[in-house]
Amino acid sequence: MILALLNLSLAQAFECILDADCRIDTFLDFGNKFCVNNRCTSIKPAYSPCKLPQECASFIYYGPLACSTDCSTKSECGNPFYEKTVYCCRPVPLRGKCHPERPKPLNGCSRNHFCLTENGISRCSEKPEPTWMLGTILSLGGNLLINLGINFQKKSYTSRDVNLMSYTLNSMHLGIFLYFLGKVSSFSAYIFCNQSILAGLSAFGLVFNSIFAPIINKEIFTWNDGGAITLVLIGSFIMINNTSRTHTTYTICELISMLKQNQNIVWIIFIFTSIFSLFLIIKFVELNSPWSLINDRFQFLKSETLFLEENGVVLKYVMVFVYVFLSSFIASFTTLSIKILGQIADRYLNEQGPVFSFTTLFFIFTLFLCTFLQIYWLNRALKHYDALIVLPIFHMSWTVLSILTAGIYFQDFESYSKKQLKEFIVGILVIFCGSIFLGLKIRNKGVIESRRLEASDDKTK
Repeated sequence: MILALLNLSLAQAFECILDADCRIDTFLDFGNKFCVNNRCTSIKPAYSPCKLPQECASFIYYGPLACSTDCSTKSECGNPFYEKTVYCCRPVPLRGKCHPERPKPLNGCSRNHFCLTENGISRCSEKPEPTWMLGTILSLGGNLLINLGINFQKKSYTSRDVNLMSYTLNSMHLGIFLYFLGKVSSFSAYIFCNQSILAGLSAFGLVFNSIFAPIINKEIFTWNDGGAITLVLIGSFIMINNTSRTHTTYTICELISMLKQNQNIVWIIFIFTSIFSLFLIIKFVELNSPWSLINDRFQFLKSETLFLEENGVVLKYVMVFVYVFLSSFIASFTTLSIKILGQIADRYLNEQGPVFSFTTLFFIFTLFLCTFLQIYWLNRALKHYDALIVLPIFHMSWTVLSILTAGIYFQDFESYSKKQLKEFIVGILVIFCGSIFLGLKIRNKGVIESRRLEASDDKTK
């Protein structure tokens, strides 16, 4: 013991060239010091509280900016020796320079990255988890069932029953059942994949919808639909290519502590405010238009001097976005709840924590409530507009909100390089370009409806 303390004091006193010069035993553990700026120094892993940049393992990459990120709840929860400081150590981004000879927590990389050497250069890299493929399959299967269910719900507004394999089934009930199965499948994917990549994979739902909508609801597939779907798929692939194939698990303590962070509080307030504002807009428009509901409790919003016509700009062009955006903002809470439940289930499957608690029950309740409201408002949009218009708009808005939630709440963007961020923004811009084609289709909605009427008249003759 005395010899070890003597070696430690000597390591602190002398300058160094290599990490080996600071070694006090033969094992690479946290008891050793490492050579930083030619001085033997105790270093800390990413997200650890720090006062000097030299204390951080990422000093090799960031230099004086190594100790400059907001502290993560990962450091605070379960650590009785946690020291609250203004800043914590930044992780080296993907493809950034790292220390391969140091143990994983001290090589400078993020929690879900590895320091690998390729062509003589050591960089932070990913090792895709085997479960990533299972999550992808569950997500794609869920998207297929969800879009099939939505189209049967849409059909219920024109045809109460549908004949399948000599059985007569209620269109709405069948649609809700398929939608529920799809949600179970897509929700299960959150246990195995991170939120960003699953949001991008939902673009395949547009492909499924472009097949089901013409078959089930006789909707007309136009070149505008093709252009919108193509751009959304391209943008989603760009975003998928720039998201991590690994996912980080969190304890319940960490998930709850995240709610206290300033950026998360601001984001949640923004979502709640948007939901409330969109809801009031819908109620105001409905009460002053032919879309008014019987015995609506919001009669105080009714105007004596204003009445919006069915073929007016607001009902014909604007309200589809308002309905879908409301459903999308609610869906972002659904995604957040299922992601948190997925984290809890992941830890339970690995025997790292309890599955039932007050927190778990709260998020289960939030999940069911938000899912119901999401379906309700999406159906309100489908009642007045084609699925080929509604679902692409829903996908675009929900994808952006979901990925922003992942980046802000779960800090998915922390380990992004500048190149990744640039390509991620390009992906979002490409997706929004798809809205131009949808805008053209909404503008030509009357022409499409007249074609549908002409086709039905020909069949009657």
